[in-house]
Amino acid sequence: MNDADPHVLYVTRFVPAYRLPILRRLNERLGGNLTICSGDPPKGSSFDGLVSTTDEGVDRIHLSNLWFKGESLHWQSFRKLFRLRPTANVVLMEESPRSLSQRPLIRMAKRQGCGTILWGHFSSNSRSLGSSDWRDKRRLETAGKADVLLSYTDDIASQLRRKLPDLPVFVARNTLDTEVLDELYRELNARGKSSVREELGLAPSPTILFLGRLIAEKGVMRVIETVSALPGDAINVVVIGDGPERNVLTEKARELGVSVHFTGALGDVRTSAPWIFASDVLLNPGYLGLSVNHAFSLGVPVVAPMASGPGRMHSPEGAYVVSGENGLLAQSDSVEDLGKAVQSVLADQDKFSVAALRTARETLSMDTMIDGLINAINVANQIRLRESSGTGRTT
Repeated sequence: MNDADPHVLYVTRFVPAYRLPILRRLNERLGGNLTICSGDPPKGSSFDGLVSTTDEGVDRIHLSNLWFKGESLHWQSFRKLFRLRPTANVVLMEESPRSLSQRPLIRMAKRQGCGTILWGHFSSNSRSLGSSDWRDKRRLETAGKADVLLSYTDDIASQLRRKLPDLPVFVARNTLDTEVLDELYRELNARGKSSVREELGLAPSPTILFLGRLIAEKGVMRVIETVSALPGDAINVVVIGDGPERNVLTEKARELGVSVHFTGALGDVRTSAPWIFASDVLLNPGYLGLSVNHAFSLGVPVVAPMASGPGRMHSPEGAYVVSGENGLLAQSDSVEDLGKAVQSVLADQDKFSVAALRTARETLSMDTMIDGLINAINVANQIRLRESSGTGRTT
């Protein structure tokens, strides 16, 4: 450990496997001074297949999670953190409106003399940031109690700066282990898409991909319906993910005569990469998330519906899709509009694929994300030092 680096506690409900490489690299940048504090998702939830099962290379503390109303509300027992890691200087917290323990943790961290950072979305997919809805008001009030805010996109950061002008706001674009994905892309590209398809047992035909949890909000049913309505007979559909909709989707595919390859949840990017690389278009009729980064890193453009209401509809990663460049945002989530967008991308496949890959490499790299995290951590630590010396906060 390097004494010059702050000791950071990263407190989150649970750690998805895709986040662990980011945290390991962050730990390296902090001189080994990162402790991951997390629990388990609700039993039987759609998150089960996504959670990291290894502690290799990181200091971890297991926290007990209490879940209420399914996954709607959450409480995390955090009091032992400062006893187990008394040298902590900064607490980096997952920003989640579902977590009832978030405000008490901010208060306790400050009593312990720690700088505090909230890192997350800060708004729902269906409502604008800081809307008049009481839930959004409370969410913004909670954000205002931290020392530093960290968002996933420049747009959300700009909105937070307008709403909470006294707080420093940073951006850490959410992403994956892009170094491994770049290596995998080069290996797969050297073999060629047709060869990879053949190895996977896919027909030498256009291939439509869905990547995400199989839940109603993701709209995976419309993937099957959209492909069923497209001209041509031999279109491949690859569905990577698992969840409660699996049986219904299998039945619908059989009913419509659509050939779907259900891979199940693939938490290891080395396992999922060939399936993604073999695809021509990622089609997500529901809300977008990190599937955007995953697809772009392997040269696959994205088709999804544009937001139609006051909210953004997609998770922040949806902002990485530039319609007409690295993908297309359809006018609606109807089968007709989604089908037109898919056909447009397929008709100009090379242009869209090149732009998708360029986006991943130029703006969504792992180091770019970690730079944002380090900047936020340094400022939170500076605020802590000023307040402990009695000079107070400066803005």
